[in-house]
Amino acid sequence: MQTPFYQVDVFSDELFGGNPLAVFLRGEDFKEAQFQQMAREMNLSETTFVLPSSHPDADFDVRIFTPEKELPFAGHPTLGTAFVLRHAGLVPSTQNHVRLNFKVGVIQVDLQEDDKIFMTQPPGKILQTFTNTEEVAQVLGLTANNIDLPVQTASTGFPALLVPINSLRAMQRIVLNLSLLKVLLEEAGVDMIYPFTRQTLDQKSSVHARGFAPFVGIPEDPATGSVAGALGYYLKDKNPKEKNLIIEQGYEMKRPGLIFVSMDGAKIQVGGKTRMVFKASLYLE
Repeated sequence: MQTPFYQVDVFSDELFGGNPLAVFLRGEDFKEAQFQQMAREMNLSETTFVLPSSHPDADFDVRIFTPEKELPFAGHPTLGTAFVLRHAGLVPSTQNHVRLNFKVGVIQVDLQEDDKIFMTQPPGKILQTFTNTEEVAQVLGLTANNIDLPVQTASTGFPALLVPINSLRAMQRIVLNLSLLKVLLEEAGVDMIYPFTRQTLDQKSSVHARGFAPFVGIPEDPATGSVAGALGYYLKDKNPKEKNLIIEQGYEMKRPGLIFVSMDGAKIQVGGKTRMVFKASLYLE
């Protein structure tokens, strides 16, 4: 049996930028064990599988897998899957939104005329504060004076450890200590550490970020939409005047991407552009 799939680059309008994603539109073709096997075979940050909706308020169910585990929610898989559904004609061109059902619940994705796709994320939360900046700095191969405060875990559906860094140069010098990182992430109860700085390469950007989740098969993530929403909530929590962010990520990996974050009261939307890369078929027995 052949089952079709697409690969797209999310948070980029240029080929080979942003975050690559594989999307299988006929998830019902797979046995349960094959979802994880297929994600490991694709070896991308995430792979998604579209299934018939099991929720009365959703158009489709979507399952997300890294090479190592299933995720309840993730950003670029949400946007990339919506893009592929419209490209494949499963969402009419006249329809300006699609509702996708994930493990965290139903997420609405808005399809805009300028080719940007935005998702409304779950409400934001600050989960935990870390005061031992020396420990966090050692994890990143930096020193405590490279870290601003506060270091906190935050979530808009996918929790991560947010680490404010005081310079772009320090961001570029990050070298992970994996044994220390494992301990820190277990203490935080999250899969990803997300250092960021207000210094940027592009003057139009407002944040330069990197994302690391090596223990779920993502050594470094080119662009992390779910954590972009958490970062937006984190920054608005410190400064209520924060409204819009442009986050640049993936530059150290030579996969530059731009993530747009809009914050209107408690509503947080994350989006960007997506580029089609290829369509292929999997020979599935």
